[in-house]
Amino acid sequence: MDLRNNKKSLSNLVYRNLKEKILKNILLPGDKLIEMEIASNLGVSRTPVREALKKLEEDGLVTSFPRKSFIVSKISVKEAKNLYIVRKSLEPLAVELLASKGFNEKTEYFQKVNEDLRIAIDNEDDELAQKLIIEWNMALVSSLNNEVLIEVMNMINKRLYRFGNFIFKENKNYRKHYDNLQKIYKLIEEKKPAEAKRASEKTIENLYCMFEEQADYKMFRN
Repeated sequence: MDLRNNKKSLSNLVYRNLKEKILKNILLPGDKLIEMEIASNLGVSRTPVREALKKLEEDGLVTSFPRKSFIVSKISVKEAKNLYIVRKSLEPLAVELLASKGFNEKTEYFQKVNEDLRIAIDNEDDELAQKLIIEWNMALVSSLNNEVLIEVMNMINKRLYRFGNFIFKENKNYRKHYDNLQKIYKLIEEKKPAEAKRASEKTIENLYCMFEEQADYKMFRN
């Protein structure tokens, strides 16, 4: 057995485990991350835990302090604002381009995701709904067959995933956002690009307002 590969695999397992808990807010901003406790809970030594924590720090999800202590990084309000500014520039453009063409065989997956999202919200399946909201955006962009736009939007949506947990604390917010998405969807279907673009811009503005309303600022930093 290659012990180096084994250690690397353990480190990756710890990394994925902690990252998932942070993104889903099981581990909250400001929570202490104690190497010994994590190692004991996962049944590994402290070395892969330490390596995983360093990698999470590179991702900006963990903050280190002297004496090798770590906490879950607080969410940057500035970063959230900047991400929404970029998203507001790109996503409405994608909506406008798609609305100028209307639905076709390339939009079948987008249409399916839209229906799956409706079902998830009706069933109050918060975790699935959040995933489908991100998937809705990506399916929309994918319908355009523009690889550059897909890559950039994928990066933005991944970084916004953590914020989504705060935006959609209550199902009424899911419903409100779903209703906004349906307005966009209908305007795309009706081939009204200018109106669809404006609706998309307004929806993203509303998302940022929800973020500000829901944020627990003990968990945030400027």
